[in-house]
Amino acid sequence: MAIIKKNIWFIFYVLCVTATFLFGVLCYVTWQNTSQKYQASQENIVELMANATHSLFDTHERLIDILGSAILEHIDDKNPKIAIDKHAQSLLQNPEMVALGVTTPQGDFIYASSDDNPKNIPNLLALPETRDSFIQALASHGMVFGRTYFSPPLQKWGMPIRKTIRNEAGEAQFVITTVLKHTSTFDALLTTLKHRHYLNLSVIRDHDFHYQYHSNGHKDYEKVYNTPFPQSTLEKLFTTIFDRYGITPRELKENQLLVSSVYQEGKKGYYLASLKYNHTYHLWTLSQTPLSVIVKDFTQKVSLYFLIFVAIGSIFFYLFRLIAKAEEKRHADLIEQATHDPLTLLPNRHFLHQNIHQWIYPKAPMFSLLYIDMDYFKNINDSFGHHLGDEVLIDIAKRLAQIAPKDSLIVRHGGDEFLLLTHMYEHHELLSFASHLIESLSQPYEIHQFHFTIGASVGIARYPEHGETLDALLRASDIAMYTSKKIKNSAHIFANEMQEGFLKNITMEQELRKAIKNNELFMVYQPQVDTQGNVFGVEALVRWNSTAFGKLVPPDQFIPLAEATGLMPKLGRLIFETACYDIAALEQELKRSLQISLNVSVRQFMDPLFLEDLLNILDKTDLHTLNITLEVTENLFIEELHYIVPLLEKIKSLGIQISMDDFGTGYSSLSMLRQLPIDELKIDKSFVYTIDKDETSAKMVQNIITIGKNLNMHILAEGVETQEQKELLTAFGCDRFQGYYFSKPLNKEALLAFLKSSAFYM
Repeated sequence: MAIIKKNIWFIFYVLCVTATFLFGVLCYVTWQNTSQKYQASQENIVELMANATHSLFDTHERLIDILGSAILEHIDDKNPKIAIDKHAQSLLQNPEMVALGVTTPQGDFIYASSDDNPKNIPNLLALPETRDSFIQALASHGMVFGRTYFSPPLQKWGMPIRKTIRNEAGEAQFVITTVLKHTSTFDALLTTLKHRHYLNLSVIRDHDFHYQYHSNGHKDYEKVYNTPFPQSTLEKLFTTIFDRYGITPRELKENQLLVSSVYQEGKKGYYLASLKYNHTYHLWTLSQTPLSVIVKDFTQKVSLYFLIFVAIGSIFFYLFRLIAKAEEKRHADLIEQATHDPLTLLPNRHFLHQNIHQWIYPKAPMFSLLYIDMDYFKNINDSFGHHLGDEVLIDIAKRLAQIAPKDSLIVRHGGDEFLLLTHMYEHHELLSFASHLIESLSQPYEIHQFHFTIGASVGIARYPEHGETLDALLRASDIAMYTSKKIKNSAHIFANEMQEGFLKNITMEQELRKAIKNNELFMVYQPQVDTQGNVFGVEALVRWNSTAFGKLVPPDQFIPLAEATGLMPKLGRLIFETACYDIAALEQELKRSLQISLNVSVRQFMDPLFLEDLLNILDKTDLHTLNITLEVTENLFIEELHYIVPLLEKIKSLGIQISMDDFGTGYSSLSMLRQLPIDELKIDKSFVYTIDKDETSAKMVQNIITIGKNLNMHILAEGVETQEQKELLTAFGCDRFQGYYFSKPLNKEALLAFLKSSAFYM
């Protein structure tokens, strides 16, 4: 008996030692996770603040440049204040703007938004708080920040931004100064952050270490903004960064690296600091968290773990009695996991197959199966990550649960596809319900300050009309959903002709794959001329002469099919390569350069290898980027604007021109158009066809031309077929033309003959 007790205690001691060791490991892991969590959170905040700061200042610099260009046009006016005031109002409407002033290079005000008489305001060279930054602005070609200071005329604390506006010769004409609310933008950003109460966030000027912004500055503006950040503290931080990463302050600046390190600040204790430099505006973004905050968080967690550890030890005696219940629960959980989606908690396809007998059996009542596929959901996963995509899926499941009838079954079929089984059966009732369902699923999703708008396509099959087995119903509803997918945000009930169209599309897809492989596709080129009748370029158009169908297949049939089936990147590379080789050969024959416009589809543009492939083709064909124009449609900008715009800007920086095709038929807004790096607007031929007969079309075209001209864009009208249309477009100010009035699309040989013999040829 004693031996048994001894052995039991031995086991107990072993368990205690093991548990203590594991508890120590848990404490170590908890400390690592806690410190890494705070570091990651702080680095995200610094990155966010640095990006927001750069974006804010970049936006204001652009606005100042626009205002400066407008003022330069009226610099010789007798009363330039009127012109300045006219153009300055748009800037002053910005709630972040406190004041705006325009001075001579000698520092005298010629305009001030805060005072009708600019002469009342002191010369900027005479004020100690403005003198240095004003002199720096005169010597700089970029934007210069003044120290955050209190302005007696404005009775406000503000952040001055100055920029010297120069003429074409580079001579200073005047200096524009804008004063921003130094806290509102940053404080508004901080209010959206978790745990902001312990943050100590600063934006510091590099050359004098004065605070441009300090999150705790509101406690004592005078003390904070008139006292520079201690250089000794910054040097300590640089030392710890070098010890940890081997990175010097110079490398931090040059590479704009985001780094974190722990350092000691005298008697104040230790701090976790994250630091990043903005090379454009010479600003440091610094966030500091007292190490005591992290230790407190860690202590709270470990205390909880310790209580759990003690509690587990206390109830260990009852463990064996709980084993049976735990095993039973584990078995139930396994069944739940096998038959339910772990993300949305909805039944999965395995559950459906196991329980379909509850819906399909002899003399079973009629029911309908709705196949729901989310539109544009893939863009969320690709651009924001699967984590956010998963949260959107959870919201979708909740909305389906709210809208579904009580007797229905909701199943997550996989990915962004859901099934809904309901006893509704009548056409009108089904379509009305499906419309309500689509409307509910299309409402914006708000996830972590992001707003996502997606749609849903629904295909409906009815039992037993469209099938007496689950596979048959799934196949029918899938075909109906495919029909809805062509339109997006719509619902269709299965019909036999849909299956025929589905099979036709499959056949065409197979033939298109063969056509790409067997070189059945060929290129034609339609000349583009200017107002003088000179050919300046051509648009490359693809054609398909199908041996299987025995005819030319229209592009509006096989291009959307290539988009839907993922063939567009491969087809696009073939089009680009063929067109570039053709134009290179023509340029060599003609001894002159020729502009070529290449159409880019949405899927092709979203291909990560798109730009790399294009540059490789241009390199192989020796075509210059300046001779390339990429035509994109308005629909491209409803996909992923945050991804599209930087890529367009990168393309434009290479010398490649951007043309917006079919302008006026899509979703473009003027505010969006202003931020896009577009060189050319292409007026859709649907407006040009009736321009000489329909006053509405004529006004629409005239408005488009005016918009483009105001944004310094070239205007090209396509579909010009008559002399009257050409003359009317010319009168409206159109720069370029394309259409059958000048030439139909030509193959390479015909285009060469046209350019050599045509009166249009320069």
